[in-house]
Amino acid sequence: MPPLLTATSISKRFGPTQALDNVTVEFAPGEVHALMGENGAGKSTLGKVIAGLHTQDEGVVTIAGRELKPGSLEDAFDAGIRLVHQELAQCPNLSVAENLCLHDIPRTPLGLVDDRAMADRAARLLATLEPTIDVLAPLGALSPGHRQIVQIAASLDNGSSVPPTVAPSGRCGTRVIVFDEPTSSLSIAEVDRLLAIIRQLASTGITCIYVSHRMSEIFAVCDRVTVLRDGKFVATSVVKDINESTLVEQMIGRKVPPPVRRAPASPAPAGEVSERSEDGGGPPALEVRNLTSPGKVDNVSLSVAPGEILGVGGLVGAGRSELLDAIFGLDANARCTIIVGGVPRRSAADSSRGEPTELSTPTTGHLGPRASIAAHIGYVPEDRKLQGLFFQLGVGENIVEPFMARLARLFGFRSPRAEHALVTERLRDFEVKTASPAALPGSLSGGNQQKLLLARWMGRDTRVLLLDEPTRGIDVGTKAQIYKLIRAAADRGMAVLLVSSEMPELLALSDRIIVLSDGKATGELNGDAMTQAGILKLATVGH
Repeated sequence: MPPLLTATSISKRFGPTQALDNVTVEFAPGEVHALMGENGAGKSTLGKVIAGLHTQDEGVVTIAGRELKPGSLEDAFDAGIRLVHQELAQCPNLSVAENLCLHDIPRTPLGLVDDRAMADRAARLLATLEPTIDVLAPLGALSPGHRQIVQIAASLDNGSSVPPTVAPSGRCGTRVIVFDEPTSSLSIAEVDRLLAIIRQLASTGITCIYVSHRMSEIFAVCDRVTVLRDGKFVATSVVKDINESTLVEQMIGRKVPPPVRRAPASPAPAGEVSERSEDGGGPPALEVRNLTSPGKVDNVSLSVAPGEILGVGGLVGAGRSELLDAIFGLDANARCTIIVGGVPRRSAADSSRGEPTELSTPTTGHLGPRASIAAHIGYVPEDRKLQGLFFQLGVGENIVEPFMARLARLFGFRSPRAEHALVTERLRDFEVKTASPAALPGSLSGGNQQKLLLARWMGRDTRVLLLDEPTRGIDVGTKAQIYKLIRAAADRGMAVLLVSSEMPELLALSDRIIVLSDGKATGELNGDAMTQAGILKLATVGH
């Protein structure tokens, strides 16, 4: 069967970075074709070149023999190519129908908005995907999975009030959809539903280009897979004829062992001591008592010992991120007592951090992030773009920003020498690839952005580290690096509270796991009881 879409000899450069280098890929009609590679390999860039969002420097994109105008969204749209972005590009305050018709609002003969036509059009677009979605409901009230389905429904729209199978004169109906990391914020059930929808679309003849880091999804839904590395084409394979280890080796150029259960913490290095005794005694590094936030978390208590990784399991919406937000002081409605009393392994001469710190939320007001930072608590939030990094500040400024007062000289003046030393050390230790400390985070790949965020908070003076989805949206090679960094931090005595939706990751890194369901702690798993089945059983209590 001849290809429907061909990207031929595509090259694209962003400043000094060669994102794509003479890449050629063919896509068959009605197939689900994965694009894989490490962060910065060029897979998302190729998808955006195909969709007309980026203008290639060299090469051509053709669909059904028609050569597309480089960098023209309109030409690609008219040819039937759509792009479903990783970030939900929607207006949550508007209704589902308004979101689906925002680019082409139907009007009455008097020029007024035709609400009935808008609702009918939205209902038609959703009919084959998820007809249970209320088109009059505010989009922000929908689950992330349903919001993603709405975005896919928008890709089936042809920019008119006619059904999606009919296109205006000179315009093709949807023939190709590029999915860029579509499941990054979805629950297990939502992922399964989305994959079923993609297979359904492919069965109608639509070519689905699927960009993802998640191996399980590639093997579950894709027909073929193309691997890119450093902007170059590596191979295209039939998914059923390749295994995961070979695919990983193609992506990063070397073999990466699968994650295994963390070994018990090693003894303290010479010259260092730990407050935690060999039998597990001593004060916990972090103790949280009766944490409650109305509608989010209900009376959760936990403790984490120095050098321990405590995993937090549960389904999306169970209250895991909300728990970490409250502990760090980002939830003004949270009420609890937080005690930071365990001391990581440190130099015997350093006694400045030996006193436990009690951080109690009073009846009015709340514990803020400043107090948490002062107590040597670090927080890597779920969304590095919206919650983590300052994209208007340089890489170096991003690392030192929370600690400027700690590094300052007399009278509070900034110390460029101390800041430069800290930035140089962190960029080296965390292997952040950047042109210079002055470069903006937006110039970094997703994996390097995540390592930059870890470099900020995973310092040697951090007592407690809160990690929320620390490997979301990054490639397998960078994941392996981050696993080593997390384990090394725990081995130094840092207490880690880890939230992850990837079960193998949670099981491989954690010493213990607590599970949340509807904001409540439903149980704790240790040793051989730490299994995917065990987590799911506790995560679905009350469902």
